[in-house]
Amino acid sequence: MKTTVKFLFTILLANLTACSFFGEKNKVSDYIEKPDYSLKSVEYVPVYPDFGSGITPSSICTGYDELLYAVDSAKAIIAYDAAGREVGRMNLDGVEFVIQNRSLDLYALGRIDTTFNNVTFNVPVIYKIGQKESSESGTILALGNAKVLKRMVYPFCINETAKLNNKTSLEATKLSAIGFMDDNSYYVTSNGPQESAGELFITRRSSVLSFTADDVFQGGITEGDAQRSLAPFGLTTLVQPPQRARMETKKDFIYTSLTPDLAISVRYMQVLITPEGQFTNFKPLAQPAKNTADGYLYETFRFTKPSAVIYAGTSQKYIFVADEARDSVYAFQENGYEGTNPPPQYTNRKLINVSFGGRGAGPKQFNRPVALAWSNRMLYVADAGNRRISRFKLTSDYE
Repeated sequence: MKTTVKFLFTILLANLTACSFFGEKNKVSDYIEKPDYSLKSVEYVPVYPDFGSGITPSSICTGYDELLYAVDSAKAIIAYDAAGREVGRMNLDGVEFVIQNRSLDLYALGRIDTTFNNVTFNVPVIYKIGQKESSESGTILALGNAKVLKRMVYPFCINETAKLNNKTSLEATKLSAIGFMDDNSYYVTSNGPQESAGELFITRRSSVLSFTADDVFQGGITEGDAQRSLAPFGLTTLVQPPQRARMETKKDFIYTSLTPDLAISVRYMQVLITPEGQFTNFKPLAQPAKNTADGYLYETFRFTKPSAVIYAGTSQKYIFVADEARDSVYAFQENGYEGTNPPPQYTNRKLINVSFGGRGAGPKQFNRPVALAWSNRMLYVADAGNRRISRFKLTSDYE
């Protein structure tokens, strides 16, 4: 009897299993989320909202105080917090550029009417602006109550007063950008009509001017011969926010040139200080192999009108270039290779080209990008024609 019952139970169990009454057999792997090894797109994507709605931005910078500063062309300097809210404004006629030094003072570039020998000139000017004020909680920054601490009117050297004999050339000279070093000394790009062979000055109208931290003019750095010096416009040093205990001490800088038909118009300059003096040399950058990167900073005639350049002073050490004529922004490594490093799961280690742009009002298009800023892996672009400040972040930088 027991044998018969056991036999019948075995037959019943076999039939139930065959009818899938208990369902299909599961595997342990069915309960584990499988990793996705497919290649994801690596690119710069817009981060909303845009900043500066309604202004015409001509300059932007990220400050050491963690604010973003922008210039509404020829009208005002505006401060924004990380959320894009306006937190301060200083009206300043003629202003076109702004940057902050490590002491949290603002420096601005513009134009001013001034009189020499009873003749009125409209000339470039450097403003030093203080926005520190005392409160019950200590020292605060208040752009709305900022004051011009100093005006430095071009030309800066008394030995160059002969320039005042040429009113047309003096008024055609433009100061376009400033870059600070770790000790608050700084460079200024100056460009204007080429001097004639008979005009002998300490600096030429087209040069990178050098100032001490106390705003003492020290002379100019010029590439080119006596008849054709390059016309510098955009400028960046290797010293960038945020504040760090040990900042980069190199005096190197990168500038863009608007000289027509110049083969290499974004130029990395090395500054070497020796007992014999200070020497500035054009830094060669090796061309990448085809399996390393597709593009190259020194590719001849790569840019048409490189209006701005910014060095990202964080671990990435990118060099970004904005081409106003091509309505595009280009991203390079410090060694000049174009692109960004691929994520760890990529088997192909070739740099990924993340340059972008094109004329239009779309989220990744521009209409005259004229200035750049970088902070916390965020790229800011002053899009003058579209009257906005756009923000972008690499998809691979999102956690």
